[in-house]
Amino acid sequence: MRLNNFKIKSLPINKKISDGSGLNLTLTSRDNGNWTFRYTYNGKAKEMGLGSYPEISIVEARNLALEKRTLKSNGVDPVFEKKTLKKQEQEKAKRLFSHVATDYIDDIKSTWKNPKHAQQWYNSLRDHAFPILDEVPFHKISTDDIRKVLKPIWDTKTETAFRVQQRIARVIGYGISLGYYDGFNVADWKTKISFIFKRPYKVQKNFPSLPYKKLPDFYAELSKVDTTTTRALRYLILTVARTSEVVLLESDELDIEENLWVIPEIRMKAKKEHKVPLSPQALNILGQAHNLHNYKYIFSSNNPDKHLSNNAMGKFVRDNYRHKKFTVHGFRSTFRVWAAETGNYDQNMVEFALAHQLPTRSQAAYFRTDLFEKRKILMNDWADFVTSKIN
Repeated sequence: MRLNNFKIKSLPINKKISDGSGLNLTLTSRDNGNWTFRYTYNGKAKEMGLGSYPEISIVEARNLALEKRTLKSNGVDPVFEKKTLKKQEQEKAKRLFSHVATDYIDDIKSTWKNPKHAQQWYNSLRDHAFPILDEVPFHKISTDDIRKVLKPIWDTKTETAFRVQQRIARVIGYGISLGYYDGFNVADWKTKISFIFKRPYKVQKNFPSLPYKKLPDFYAELSKVDTTTTRALRYLILTVARTSEVVLLESDELDIEENLWVIPEIRMKAKKEHKVPLSPQALNILGQAHNLHNYKYIFSSNNPDKHLSNNAMGKFVRDNYRHKKFTVHGFRSTFRVWAAETGNYDQNMVEFALAHQLPTRSQAAYFRTDLFEKRKILMNDWADFVTSKIN
């Protein structure tokens, strides 16, 4: 018989009553019961539960039964489909961000030129993202979860935080493409995260630096110590390059006749080739280092096949200048302040010398030069100032 709410109130307890088309209701008490769907598949009678009454109404139960009949008509066993969906839900509940991130890195690492990138990716996500994002299944990660990852480090470790955000977004995008996640990318910068945090280049990043007026005396003192580490540090100061760019310097990046150092894009933070005009003072350091050996790296470690440690210059500064609060990276800030206060230098030229990109896309689109010829003058002026206290 066709059921309605009035008829249900008078049904017998613990007796299966048909609503038609395979839908049945069995009351377990006067006010509660269970819906089931009975059907035949490949000649075998089967029955599956559809849920409890009255939580599932008559209309909802009939719609569920219709869905199962549609599956059956399409050659799909509804019970098998239910088990498959249940298994998928169990797998989704067990799938964590760290699992998807590891799979993504394994899939993409062959496209990276530098094999260290894979480990760097994993380490940054392990240290900052896994502890928080793995608290919920991957498919339930929200923008608020991303905020919890980034907030503790956004102002203090901005560069790291921005990289972590980009990497999380890539991993979630990967998960979306595989059907692990439904909806929009909750870690996307433009549509989500930019409304929570300031743009990275607008966040003040403070690396303790030596006041530029004290630099000539420091450099003169530094020049009295002749080691690979101090030569590398002097070269870093004169070229305002980053630590990794200096320690990985190879001779084929240098054009001594043109007074030029070309750092390939693979080694640059902005992934763009950077040309550095070399002052006579910088060339002199290269000559000193090159005359000592013919190893792969200009600033090599004790092992001829390996470059100077990334931490060597920092350790030298910490060990020998504990009373002065500055870092190796801070010499870039020293240069920027010197350029702003002592000369009429174009600000874009100073930023290009630091291998910084212009902050907006519109600026970059219309600015088609790196001001290399003008930077030659700038870097020579800088070198003359830095070395002005050397006898």
